[in-house]
Amino acid sequence: MPEQKRFLRHVKAYWEVHRHRIAEEIAEVLDAAMESGQLIHYAGRIQSCQEFENGVNVKICERGTHKDIVLQVKRIVNCTDANCDYLKLQHPLVASLQEQRLLRPNTLSMGIDTAPNGALIDADGNVSQMLYTLGTPRKGNLWETTAVPEIRVQAANLAQELLKSLNPKPDATTFVLKKPAMLFRQLFDKESCTYTYLIADPETKTAILVDPVLEQVERDLQILGQLGLTLGYCLETHIHADHITGTDRLRSLTGCLGIVPENAAATCADQCIADGNMLELGNVQIRAIATPGHTDSHMTYLVNDTHLLTGDALFIRGCGRTDFQSGDAGSLYDAVTQKLFTLPDDTLVYPGHDYQGQTVSTIGEEKCWNPRFAGRSRNQFIELMKNLNLPKPKKMLEAVPANQHCGKVLVALDYQI
Repeated sequence: MPEQKRFLRHVKAYWEVHRHRIAEEIAEVLDAAMESGQLIHYAGRIQSCQEFENGVNVKICERGTHKDIVLQVKRIVNCTDANCDYLKLQHPLVASLQEQRLLRPNTLSMGIDTAPNGALIDADGNVSQMLYTLGTPRKGNLWETTAVPEIRVQAANLAQELLKSLNPKPDATTFVLKKPAMLFRQLFDKESCTYTYLIADPETKTAILVDPVLEQVERDLQILGQLGLTLGYCLETHIHADHITGTDRLRSLTGCLGIVPENAAATCADQCIADGNMLELGNVQIRAIATPGHTDSHMTYLVNDTHLLTGDALFIRGCGRTDFQSGDAGSLYDAVTQKLFTLPDDTLVYPGHDYQGQTVSTIGEEKCWNPRFAGRSRNQFIELMKNLNLPKPKKMLEAVPANQHCGKVLVALDYQI
């Protein structure tokens, strides 16, 4: 609590400026107004306002110099955000709830105390079963709670919470059908920082491996055996340049089918999967979403509408490069922002690679925090990707031709005659 108060005293203003940045177009208008003298800004604290016949005298104490400055203005517009101090708020509803001790103002004088599900906490510390809130009143508990993406997630979660009270609990005679859970495992190859995903239906015991790695075939077979699973498919997000796929090896050992994206430069596939195609494993449904840009035939896979396997199209706080294999930055920006970022915010994001030890994110998080996309226009993204200047993957010359044959390593032999 003392550290939170120190943050509010000393850092809050800087946080607001750097976290809640304005749009580039608005900044350009403001810069032009300041250059022309149409707009003058002052940093300081208002000391007093005195009305006179043609306007108002506003006295401010200037930041830094602590000098008093008097400004004569025609209008005063308060843009200091909503009043979050519920001890001073005079709204009839809030006053009534306080009189009945049904809410407890947050000790930081920001909003009211709430439980994690948004339920009000009363003056005695009890969590309400009937009263809930979202948005600005939760600022003291959540801090970032006023933007539309955050409120949208809170509203969806609150709707689910309210639905629980409407669904009667089954009695002893009620037969409840429970959908089998999906088996989902995230596996990691340290050398290439590649994630392989094992997905299976617990009822049929049929499994699929997404983006397997040749060096990890024995590991994958061991896990399949331990879990009693039959490998039905190996599925690729794209033709990889940083590792050789284990598909050909796994296919020869298990009889599984190899699936690659439609139009991929591969001659080895048992099947091709196109945008919108559905792959079913019992109760598990995997929908292909075309996300070109990293390569021209890249696919992302949405599993049971909850788990999004993004391959190299979208990383946690990043994305795949676009400077080889017919990559295109504009196409990647369109695919991510128009297809992936339109999915529900709570959709789990599982990337094809991670180099920082991160394992999972959400669409909501990436929309807000991914520095490649958040706050960037399409042209700005293209310019950023054009200037990354990354070295070529070490295995590129070996991996790409091998992966065009589903991982079959082509060896050239020299014969002496």
